[in-house]
Amino acid sequence: MKPVKIVLIGAGSHSFGLMVVRDLMKCPELHGIQLALVDIAEDKLDRMTRLVNRLNHTWNAGFEITSTTDRCEALPGADIVVVAIERRRYEMWRLDIEIPRRHGAGNLYGENGGPGGLFHTLRQVPPTLEIGRDMERLCPNAWFINMSNPESRLCLALHRYTKVKKVGVCLGAYITQNNLARMVLGLRQEDIDIKAPGINHCHWVMDIRHTRTGEDLYPEVRKKIEDVDPNWEPLSRECLRRFGYYPGPGDSHVAEYLSWGWKFMPADYNEWVLKADAAEKDREVRLNAIANGDGSLDDSELGALMIEGGLRWQTLDIILSLLDNGNRYVLSLNVPNDGYISNLKRAAIVEIPAIVGADRIYGLGMGELPTSIAAILELQLRIMDLVIEAAVTGDRKTALEALIIDPCVPDPTTAEKILDEMLIAEAELLPQFQ
Repeated sequence: MKPVKIVLIGAGSHSFGLMVVRDLMKCPELHGIQLALVDIAEDKLDRMTRLVNRLNHTWNAGFEITSTTDRCEALPGADIVVVAIERRRYEMWRLDIEIPRRHGAGNLYGENGGPGGLFHTLRQVPPTLEIGRDMERLCPNAWFINMSNPESRLCLALHRYTKVKKVGVCLGAYITQNNLARMVLGLRQEDIDIKAPGINHCHWVMDIRHTRTGEDLYPEVRKKIEDVDPNWEPLSRECLRRFGYYPGPGDSHVAEYLSWGWKFMPADYNEWVLKADAAEKDREVRLNAIANGDGSLDDSELGALMIEGGLRWQTLDIILSLLDNGNRYVLSLNVPNDGYISNLKRAAIVEIPAIVGADRIYGLGMGELPTSIAAILELQLRIMDLVIEAAVTGDRKTALEALIIDPCVPDPTTAEKILDEMLIAEAELLPQFQ
């Protein structure tokens, strides 16, 4: 493999940044690469740089490590650019939950869909496009691997407004696979294969097979799920009963795409977001101690500092295959719909299984989705069109239209109240609307 340079933008994120670095350094094929860490927060960048240097020394990875707050210093010569960015994440996330709820939009997760997802997108699209445009100038042949939310929407913005090679990565399908295997079937995650096309945070499991025998496991899922604790994923189970197929990656995400989804959620399910600052400070103290040389670097210690307990992401498989033509299979990627789901809008961003080869992604055709499920998703794809346009142009009318047709917003008057209050509350991060 030729000398490789990977740039990690948003490296200071101890959940995503640490996770990516761990996977890269534990891969012998990548030992000795150049790794450039980028973050605009100097304190977080300094902490992550110290930690990465410790990992590099302890694991004998031989990485050539640099760090900078200016991505334009890091991008020249890059082969892969992994992006995981947020701005004032939990402060804004609280507003994305509380303001729509106050106006009667239901108690939603506020991340990828619904009114919270709209404002998350409006904040995230401009800096994401800035990175893409810098890549066009400074490393035009590099791949943009997006790990930021709202995943589908950011990939759509990159697809429409830049020429960079891009792909969106989310652990969601792997979480669904793990849940069905362990919670429902009593198997290991690697014992089952699923095909789960859809959109990010709202995919639908169309097929479940035993990896060794090829046996169709859906009949067993439908039978055994009735014996699982009824408090576990009640919304997804209701969807299985009503539509015949199980959605993922979890109730909190799926509820953002259904007008009635929030009614299945516990009243306090998103309270952790409202109290996240305290938890973040505790994790930063622990991370700083490890960066300074205190504490273990074993998987359990590091995994406790990452999202989803440090489950291995498909990011590493994507990077390796793009570089060495490994033709590795991944359960889900976010890519433009080139007929992969035949009854959803073409060129919209869909989440599908794929094979990743040398400098190319080969999406797998999933055919048609059931009409009812396709209708749910098609509406979301049209909402995405409006949201991305509003994020780029700062047009209030377009943003309002996206809210009015959103199934999680009860009526146009409510939509307007939410929009007006949110634009004021988050104005500092929404300069395109000024």
